Amino acid sequence: MYKVFLVILFLIIKVSAQEKLKVGVLAYGTVNWELNVIKYNKLDKKYGFDLEVLKLASKNASSVALQANSVDMIVTDWLWVNTQRANKKDFTFYPYSKATGTIYTKQNTKKILDLEGQELGVAGGPYDKSWLLFQAYTKYKYKKDLKDLITPVFASPVILYKKILDGSLDSAINFWHFNAKLKAKGVQPLVEMSDVLKQLGVKENISLIGWTFRRDIALKNKKLYNSFIKASHEAKDILLSNEKEWDRIRPLMKAKDDKLFKALKEGFKQGIIKEFNSKNIEDSKKVFEILLKEGGKNLVSNAKSLDEKTFWNFQK
Repeated sequence: MYKVFLVILFLIIKVSAQEKLKVGVLAYGTVNWELNVIKYNKLDKKYGFDLEVLKLASKNASSVALQANSVDMIVTDWLWVNTQRANKKDFTFYPYSKATGTIYTKQNTKKILDLEGQELGVAGGPYDKSWLLFQAYTKYKYKKDLKDLITPVFASPVILYKKILDGSLDSAINFWHFNAKLKAKGVQPLVEMSDVLKQLGVKENISLIGWTFRRDIALKNKKLYNSFIKASHEAKDILLSNEKEWDRIRPLMKAKDDKLFKALKEGFKQGIIKEFNSKNIEDSKKVFEILLKEGGKNLVSNAKSLDEKTFWNFQK
C-alpha cells in the first residue's frame, strides 16, 4: 500500500512539474485539428510538457498576444517574423504547413490569360502573398501584369467563397480551406501554386505559415519548444496514417457531407511538410525576393533580405 502511494505521489509530482506551453490560435482555424490530436493522444505528456490552447478572435489578436507574452506561440507567416526581426524583435518560426491559396474558377479554362477583362476575387488584401506570387508568375510566363489583365476584388475569404457559389464571381484567390470547400462543390483550380512556384524557380517545398515564438526565450528552453515540435510532427504522422483519427475530429471540421470532409482532409494532408532543411530555406529566400519586388516596403517594412534566424534550427 505504501509503495502504491509513493508511485501515485511520484506521478502527481511529475505531472505538476511539466512545463506549460500556451498556444494562441484562431477560434475556428484548422490549426485546432492538429492541436486536438496532440491533446487527445496525450502527445504533450509524452514529450514532457502541458499544452494549453487559447482561442483568439483574429490574426491580429494572435500577434498582439504573442508580443504581450500572453501566449508562448502562435501560427503566422515567416514574412511577419522576418519583419519583426528587421525591427530588432527576436522572433523565430518553424514550418507548420505548405498549404497556400490559389486561383479557383468556375470557367472551363487552364490559362490565366483567359480571365482578361474579368473580376478576380482576392482574399487577404492587395499585399496578399498568393496574389503577389501570381503577379510575378504572369509577368514571367506571359510578359503581362496581372493587374492590367483583370480587376481585383478584395474581400474576406468568406465573402469570396459565397460570391463564387452564388455566381456573382467566377474566379478568386482564396485560402486553402475555402478552396477545399469549393472543390467539394465541383469548382476547380486554374493553376496550382506548386506550378507557379516552380515556374519562378522555387523547387523545394516552402512553408509560408508556421509555429512562431520568441527566439530569445526558446534558446533558454530548447527542450520545451523542441518537445512541442516533436509532438506536432507525431500528430501529423497520425493524421497521415490513421483514418479513424479523422473520423474522430470530423465535428471540429464542420464537414456536413462526405465530399467536403474528403476535400478538407486531402487539403490538410497535402500541406504537411515531412522535412525542412537548408535547401527549403534557400528557396524561401527566393520567395522573399519575389515578394519584395512585388510588394515593396509596404509588405516587408525594413527587411531587405530573409534573415536565416527567422527559421528555428530544430534537430530531431
